[in-house]
Amino acid sequence: MHGQIPFFNARRGAGICLLLSLCLCACAKKPPAEPERPLGPPVSFESPEFFVTHLAPYNQHLKSWKDMEPTVRKSMRYVSGKPADSVVLARSGLTLTWGDLARALARLQTLLPQLDADPALFLQNFRWVAIPGGIDYSGYYEPVVRASRTRKPGFTQAIYRCPPEIKNSRRKRHYYDRRAIEEKQVIAGRGLELAWAADPVDTFFLEIQGSGRLVFEDGSQVYVNYDCQNGHKYKSSGRIMREKGLLKRGDIYEQREWFKNNPDRVREILNDNPSYVFFRFGDNGPTGAMGYQVDDWLSLATNRDHIPLGAVLAYGVNIPDEKYGKAPLRGIGFAQDVGGAIKGRRIDIFCGSDAHANYVASHLDAKGPAWILLAK
Repeated sequence: MHGQIPFFNARRGAGICLLLSLCLCACAKKPPAEPERPLGPPVSFESPEFFVTHLAPYNQHLKSWKDMEPTVRKSMRYVSGKPADSVVLARSGLTLTWGDLARALARLQTLLPQLDADPALFLQNFRWVAIPGGIDYSGYYEPVVRASRTRKPGFTQAIYRCPPEIKNSRRKRHYYDRRAIEEKQVIAGRGLELAWAADPVDTFFLEIQGSGRLVFEDGSQVYVNYDCQNGHKYKSSGRIMREKGLLKRGDIYEQREWFKNNPDRVREILNDNPSYVFFRFGDNGPTGAMGYQVDDWLSLATNRDHIPLGAVLAYGVNIPDEKYGKAPLRGIGFAQDVGGAIKGRRIDIFCGSDAHANYVASHLDAKGPAWILLAK
């Protein structure tokens, strides 16, 4: 029997080999696991070289830099409709034309297939123009609001469409303030109601975000987008509550807890902000100033006096994180939106619509670096 392999053992050996081969194939095809946060050291006012060393698509919930292409194309379509030689920004020693923005976008689109393997291309192909003094970062998200198509007990908070006297006005003017609209009901019963919400606090934060989803009792949903505003200056509820000595931080989570515990004072606080936003039904989720749907962690709302629509940016900030407290976010972003509350050197990051997006947007208030990227 020496030198002979029993039939039973040979078959078992072949089976083991086949099993090992299948396991190896399965392992080879399995995509790499996403690293856990925090990814990289905390963001500081750092050099572009250090920034790129710790830049990764996963920071923005992307699998590859190629996943940015649909967002890049949105900005390209917007910028391509502008006169290339027209100046879009002239301040702080920097003059930019629409052509400059178009060239940066075109260069980035060309590089997308190569960036995963060689992120240093960000440094080799772009001039990094730092925003002087850095950026004040905040976040926005897509809120979900419980609503009814008809007014009934439990659903009494109207969500209004834009009144025709605002829409047809040729000049900006002050319309009724929030107190007149909510307490005196000056526009009620005119057929301007899109829906009725269950919670006035939800509709107030819907106004702050500028768009969201209404979820009706039958489970159906509809998008609502910003349509117009009453012309009054916005005053944040967080600031109002801090000035009254009611809160220390004033972030949205802290505000919601206070409103929940003090329902009899909700109107008092909300009506101290005279600004009021009107909505329209939309076909898509949150829509930016370019007219396109904004994309999670890629689309940025900016102040056009400092960062023009169509600009490509590298941005960095330590964001609130449920697990770690703070997590570094280094990303590539696109100026695709604006907002009435965005003053000075501020960037509002669109965070998405899930619970994590809500958490980050509700807590984010931090400073960090940012650069406008221009093609060399």
